[in-house]
Amino acid sequence: TQFCAYPPNAAALPKVAGVSGVNFEALLRVRPDLAVMPADKTVNKEQIERLGIRVLTVEVTSLEGLTNAIISLSSLSGNKAAGEKLIAQMKNRMAWAAERAKGKKPPSVLFSVMHSEQDIEHISEISAIGRDGFYDQLIGAAGGRNVYEGLLPYPRLSREAIIFLNPDVIIDVLPSSENEAAARRGWMSLASVNAIKNGRLLILTDEMHTVPGPRFVKTLEAMSLAFHPETEKEARGE
Repeated sequence: TQFCAYPPNAAALPKVAGVSGVNFEALLRVRPDLAVMPADKTVNKEQIERLGIRVLTVEVTSLEGLTNAIISLSSLSGNKAAGEKLIAQMKNRMAWAAERAKGKKPPSVLFSVMHSEQDIEHISEISAIGRDGFYDQLIGAAGGRNVYEGLLPYPRLSREAIIFLNPDVIIDVLPSSENEAAARRGWMSLASVNAIKNGRLLILTDEMHTVPGPRFVKTLEAMSLAFHPETEKEARGE
């Protein structure tokens, strides 16, 4: 798709899909053996199948779903052993995060994914991770607790709501095109919030942090270190 940038050589491949759907002419030109689609975005599934192309739908809105998707893809592509190795590595990093959090109080976490205002130097409203499945589970896997306890998957929170929720840790996923320093200044304006008061703001700028895929372990590791920095100090005997 137009969003596939990893691994690097993916950028040179023909683009056959985007936000609005599938480019069927481009799809036919590359003659794929298999088309892979998210289970919640299958509007073009029957059309692709009518072209004689096999379709695999995958659910990646949960950690379990991601694991199952890797098993399916690796098996269908003749790389089952590589898929099993990848899953073992993922489980190993999750066990590492669980061990770091063992016996520690889970900090309350606000996970911001979008600033509603163009002026990111002033936080007035954000979109946050709620009960979305994947990232909500990731917060727990890293040893934290989602400060938002409502039912919405991506709630919009006002400045006042952020102050009221008063998270211990704030994670902000920021597009690399935006100004990180400006975003940091915006968060600093919420000086009464525990996360800001105690210097526990984590800003993630790499696009991999917004893609539910095998590289989620990098996000998990960053979150684990932000949630439980004291375990690093303990390891050094401080």
